Amino acid sequence: MSESTGHSTLTPIRGNLGLAVAMGMGRFFYTPALPLMVAALHWSSAPGAWIATLNYVGYFIGNLVIARGWVEPNRFVYRLSLIVSTVGLAAVALTPDLLWQGSIRTIAGIASGLIFVCVTQRIPANSRRPHHGGIAYGGVGFGILVSGAIVLAAGSFADWRQLWLICAGVSAVFSIIAWTWPIPARIPAPKKPEPKTAPAAATSDDSLADPTPFDASRNRAMAFLSAGYFFQGGGYIIIGTYLVVLAGPVFGATAAASTWLIAGIATAASPLTWSAVAARIGTVRSLTVCYSLQVFGALLAVFGSTPIVLFIAAALFGFTFIGVVMMTIGTGTQLGVANASAKLTTWYSLGQIAGPALVAAALSEHIVAAFIASAVALAIAMGLTLIGVLAGNVER
Repeated sequence: MSESTGHSTLTPIRGNLGLAVAMGMGRFFYTPALPLMVAALHWSSAPGAWIATLNYVGYFIGNLVIARGWVEPNRFVYRLSLIVSTVGLAAVALTPDLLWQGSIRTIAGIASGLIFVCVTQRIPANSRRPHHGGIAYGGVGFGILVSGAIVLAAGSFADWRQLWLICAGVSAVFSIIAWTWPIPARIPAPKKPEPKTAPAAATSDDSLADPTPFDASRNRAMAFLSAGYFFQGGGYIIIGTYLVVLAGPVFGATAAASTWLIAGIATAASPLTWSAVAARIGTVRSLTVCYSLQVFGALLAVFGSTPIVLFIAAALFGFTFIGVVMMTIGTGTQLGVANASAKLTTWYSLGQIAGPALVAAALSEHIVAAFIASAVALAIAMGLTLIGVLAGNVER
């Protein structure tokens, strides 16, 4: 199959379903399924937190191997990862053994990270119209919506094992459609810059090695963006992992998945919305608004004693986290940093490891306190990210 095969009106849908497999189901089905697993297996909060952390470790590895150039984000890697992610969903149902669960979720995390980079790095090349990128990114929200719908629809008659098998079946169907997402069989090596001619007096090794003011500004901006993305990863994933757990006492273990359904709907609508907002008011203002809503949503969840409050918190979570991802990665790309998506997402992944680990180690019996910690992390992330955007002097 040539690289251009599959460029059609279905192309953004293929990208959408690829991200749905990787993120909405491969990573986030654990969220609505967790309360049912906790109830059936008599877990405390700690095992679920550690298993979630291992999944994020895997996601970090998947991004790191691409960021370091050890693995190419090519067609073979993409398709193999679709298979591994789908099989990994089914494998969770085999046994509740914690070692098995942790191992499978680690492997699934690696597959998710590889799919995410394989899809997102090709979105600009595969977008024939301005809204195609938003449709593709919307797959994260669509997958979350599907995850919540599976638990909400089947949770009353299917046990936790059957729910994972149902999700694996849906993932298999989505993978078949996503299979032909246009991606090269081999990623061409970047061209080396042509050597610049200069007067003899200015061609010493020392002068060539000195960074230009632009390089220094770009490196400084990238450092702030990376630090901000670390705190964003840690803050958002606490909400993403424990929102349904927090909603359990209000809704019941099965109906709590309705909050995840709301989050999925909001996430699906988010990419196109924030693309339009950023185009209208600029990156700095858009990130400020997006982050402020995210912090407010985390704090609102603390007071989530009624369904309406939890629904609003879920909607704010879903509506904001992909907006932050899109705008931060977009800023890194504008800076001209090679593999900006993979490098930034590596820091994001480290944050995602730290967030659940913090909950498992210190806050597993205090979920409300975990959401307060999330809000603090997101506020720090907003400050660092905005400094990075301003330091990079990108279009804003």
